[in-house]
Amino acid sequence: MPARRKPLEQLRRRNRPDEWTVLPAAGCSLPAPMWPAGKATPAESALWKRLGKLPLAAWWHEQRIEPTIVARYVTLALSKPAHASVSQLESALGLTPAAMLRLRLVVEVPEPETKPTADPYRHLRAVSEK
Repeated sequence: MPARRKPLEQLRRRNRPDEWTVLPAAGCSLPAPMWPAGKATPAESALWKRLGKLPLAAWWHEQRIEPTIVARYVTLALSKPAHASVSQLESALGLTPAAMLRLRLVVEVPEPETKPTADPYRHLRAVSEK
């Protein structure tokens, strides 16, 4: 018989190995915040809007990630894409699959829409007992 596991509240470990955050597959429903770093270039604005629609953006809102941090990533990713800081920010913001795994983030799998099928028993009739 397997050992009983303690409830999450009673675990001594702080990383809670079974706890994952499920992100919405449709992306973030909240509007992207205003660009915090002066006037954005067209490329910065486009990347900012695209990042604001990602499922991760919902997590950023929930965790209260400062928009200036995401803006710093946008600026660096466009001006110096090979810079080491870009990969560090990608990891911190959860923008790579490995970072999502480390942060225990998973995007929900939407259920496929199923069309109602015809009743397989429609050809059967009830028989009355007398």
